[in-house]
Amino acid sequence: MTQHPHNLEHSLSVHGQNVQCLAEILRDNVNLAVWQRPRNNLWAAFVNEFCNRAGNLERFVSLERGQSAATALPGWALDIEGSNHWIADVDELAEMYQCLFEPEAIGLRIHVLADTMCPRFHVDRVPVRLLCTYRGPGTEWLPEPLVARPAGEGPLPEQSVPSDQIQTIPTAAVALLKGEAWEGNEGRGLVHRSPQPNGTPRLIVGLDWLSS
Repeated sequence: MTQHPHNLEHSLSVHGQNVQCLAEILRDNVNLAVWQRPRNNLWAAFVNEFCNRAGNLERFVSLERGQSAATALPGWALDIEGSNHWIADVDELAEMYQCLFEPEAIGLRIHVLADTMCPRFHVDRVPVRLLCTYRGPGTEWLPEPLVARPAGEGPLPEQSVPSDQIQTIPTAAVALLKGEAWEGNEGRGLVHRSPQPNGTPRLIVGLDWLSS
């Protein structure tokens, strides 16, 4: 048995063209904050070349304060024109994440994907995750009134939602997704999934809250 939690305060999403909108994720009733920034031509060429050469790639590093995202890239990627601009952008996202949440360390994950990574709607067992899709379609998510939650403890059921009501985080936008491990958000993590790549390899950066 599943339920749509209409008797609960619906979790909200906040979208804005100013970076300050990301701080709205700290509000108890906000599950998603999206900074709708434009693509940056300074790193666009690097992103295309990196995806074309990388194939399917996954890199993960733990970043202490002050460490650079350059440590997560293979050596050959550092020689691609524009890599310094892209690294500076990811470093800026990591600095913002550090300022907002003050984690002991940040987990940086870089994916280049020709296929769908997580095709099923799901929630993350993390406090809050930053996602930025630099190339390809962005992460898909469901507004809370459309979500079917389990009546008690248990896995998230299949979501029966018309395709025209599924929301998409824009490419290059910076999104903060509140998960199940955020204090007070148990059973209410943002429901989302990976989109179909549509023939274009996707480049996704994720930042997670690590503790020792």
